Amino acid sequence: MTIPEQVLDIVEKNGDRVFLVDALTESSMKYREFHQLACVLAAELHLRGLRRGDRLGVMVPNCRELAVLYFACLYAGVTIVPINPNLSVSDVRFILSSCDPGLVVASASLCGRLTAAGSAPIALATSQDPLPDSKTAAIELTSIKQSSLKQSTEFRVLEGVTADDLLVIVYTSGTTARPKGLAHKIGRMFHNARAFAEQQGIDHASRFYLTLSMAYMGGFYNLLILPFLKGASVVIDHVFDARSSLSFWDRASRHQANTLWLAPTVMSILLKMDRGRLGENFCRNSVLRSFVGFAPLPLKLKAEFEARYGVRMIENYGLSETLFVTARSTASGSGTGYVGEALPGIELRVVGEDGSVLPPHADGEIQILTPDLMAGYLDEKGHLKVVNAEEWFSTGDFGRVDQSGALFVTGRKKDIIIRGGINISPAAIEEVLLQGKGIVDAAVVSIPHELYGEDIVAVLKLEPDVELESILDSVMERARQELAVHQQPARYVAIDDFPRTANGKLQKAQLRELVVGKLQMGSGSFLGTRPTVTSKASD
Repeated sequence: MTIPEQVLDIVEKNGDRVFLVDALTESSMKYREFHQLACVLAAELHLRGLRRGDRLGVMVPNCRELAVLYFACLYAGVTIVPINPNLSVSDVRFILSSCDPGLVVASASLCGRLTAAGSAPIALATSQDPLPDSKTAAIELTSIKQSSLKQSTEFRVLEGVTADDLLVIVYTSGTTARPKGLAHKIGRMFHNARAFAEQQGIDHASRFYLTLSMAYMGGFYNLLILPFLKGASVVIDHVFDARSSLSFWDRASRHQANTLWLAPTVMSILLKMDRGRLGENFCRNSVLRSFVGFAPLPLKLKAEFEARYGVRMIENYGLSETLFVTARSTASGSGTGYVGEALPGIELRVVGEDGSVLPPHADGEIQILTPDLMAGYLDEKGHLKVVNAEEWFSTGDFGRVDQSGALFVTGRKKDIIIRGGINISPAAIEEVLLQGKGIVDAAVVSIPHELYGEDIVAVLKLEPDVELESILDSVMERARQELAVHQQPARYVAIDDFPRTANGKLQKAQLRELVVGKLQMGSGSFLGTRPTVTSKASD
């Protein structure tokens, strides 16, 4: 079926089912009602000059109006460019300059940030952020209703929209100095989401709890597009943070969510902040599936969360560029880094530094051949640099594929430490360190070494009131027992918190800079070293 046929078929089959539950207003919206609102908003965008292929910049926090806007763009053939409200003015200015949107929309209280970045946004009224006064340029879903469709006589919903049209340009962060824009085609996103959902048994009975930022793929693709395609429902709430963790289980249970999608940082916060039994009872009695992604899941955290809440955390692998690549098998796959098997039609392989294909169980860079690959990256002038979906995509991740086709991810290529010519995966060391008492989080980074090129530093986040000096001996002893000689950290460092992206991904480049700076300063309160620690047994 064509894209218009697919969308209209979903609405027809699920018209009387609830699609959105707004946890912020305690209201709900059925598929048919949602579709009608998306239609009139699409017509409104057309009246304001946007045409198929144009770009719309959007800075709106999680809310039902943002969900409607995503689909309005789809219906109008307009490419949406979500902008995270937490980005710096400099980054916002860069994104706007790069993508060159035909129009920019923001919730009322965020218009000032876009104005400061050199834009002239149109205010979008939301239930949580109404317009402070009457603005002729503003958009209010409650007032436009059917008038836009009647006025826009040239516009037809979904007319001319094809699988090759761009649905979204999303800007990722973390590894480059500036956000990197990448674009996705509608047809590839629909195909990939359906493949993953079918592999996991997601259907109209699934109700997702959306607490990830809708400015990124995890929020709008995993938790809005995918549920829509399967006739499922979505509970939209604020982006998760430490404060919202106190009411997380209450709101999830009250709105009958049965499908969770968490990041490891969210799991850690819930374990730490949750003092009641509601979450435990709710998960055991009501939660059907609990997905986890966006960052490596430490085995210790996985075991603690599963034991407490009685759920099986389903890991998968994918990138912003590739969408979903694997779905964790229902079989008994296990082990550090195991993320499942490739979805149908997707191939995996591992290559060495010379580009040669490695045999099963050998560690190397993971490459993917997928028909759902992104359309391409945007250059600084906003032009799309097309990539070929028929070529292998290098992920920058290290891992291995076993004889049965199971994928194990062991770390990022850029994070691999090469000490004396030996490749060392930080993930293996981090898993051991996380087993130690008093340790909340652990990360391993490299520092320059005159003889070996690089050396290993273990950075630890400790429990409150725990001093590194008090546990250092036991941590070192565990490392000596469970790690090879070449894996032993040369230094142990305590830090209050780790730098992370909005999606919870650890920013190791920033962490490495912080560690190197502190080591150069020789801050005694920061370092946790012994004379015997600064030199390895192999030195």
